[in-house]
Amino acid sequence: MKRVLIIMSALVLSAGVLMAQDKEGKKNHVPEVGAVSIGFTFNAASLGTQLAAQPKADTHVGAFIQDLAGTPKSMYVLSQDPVAAFRVKYRLTEHWNIRGSLGFNGSHVNYSEYVKDDLAALIDPNTENKVVDHIKSDLNSTNFAFGAEFTAGKGNLKFVAGLNLLYAFAGGKVGFAYGNQLTKENQVPTSMGMTATGGAYDDWTAAQGIAWARPVERKNVGFSHGLGIQADMGIEWFFIDHLSLGAAVTFTPVMFVKQCQTYTVYEGYSATLGDVMQYNKLVSPGSWACLYGTDNLGFQLSLNYYF
Repeated sequence: MKRVLIIMSALVLSAGVLMAQDKEGKKNHVPEVGAVSIGFTFNAASLGTQLAAQPKADTHVGAFIQDLAGTPKSMYVLSQDPVAAFRVKYRLTEHWNIRGSLGFNGSHVNYSEYVKDDLAALIDPNTENKVVDHIKSDLNSTNFAFGAEFTAGKGNLKFVAGLNLLYAFAGGKVGFAYGNQLTKENQVPTSMGMTATGGAYDDWTAAQGIAWARPVERKNVGFSHGLGIQADMGIEWFFIDHLSLGAAVTFTPVMFVKQCQTYTVYEGYSATLGDVMQYNKLVSPGSWACLYGTDNLGFQLSLNYYF
């Protein structure tokens, strides 16, 4: 309720300011039917609910990668309006526009650490030779919206109400590459701390005669897909030719979300087979949800250029 009151207060305040300013100028800046706009939207109310697809500015990359190990069965909620998006609108008639928007967020992180060279250490215990372990993380979230909006009002200040079909997806994978090979003679090779015994990614349980294994590919950051309806209501102010500012309350009353099957690929030495093998460990068979209600509220600001 507190969030609703804040958003409504901001909308009323914005309307009051824009109306006062609109009375000062008599020139009509509203574009003609057939005009196209490109714009940018920003929804600060969505900041706290977004998928963490990037390391924060004050976060070490290694800590970001390590934190991903703690969400093996996560099902991302995709119903919130994106923090920022590009938007295109077309003035179909005097009172109707069609529009589409794209919002995205993501990261590609290639993290590396030196570890002891096991082969060199076998030959010379005093060696200082090193090899390199790598972890590659790919995460992203994307929102596509397409719909229509109704506009009404005289002068440069317009009431706007819209409805979109929203498709969103989010997730990714983590891949591992090691400097020390896993062999029959070296069944527990030296690895970086996150993947070594006791590390954040050391979650192997014995199977197929494999006592210890390390991850090769992890898809339990696993992709989720969402399809829903998005609505908004607010104002658009054409303050000079070709440019407008907008403010609107947004919410997603219903969305269906599906998470795909997630798994991790491990490699280890199998005493049963007498060889190194890879093993697919299933994490989640996939889940789905139907999200509905008025909790997914936001307050969207926009800047639009018409031509």
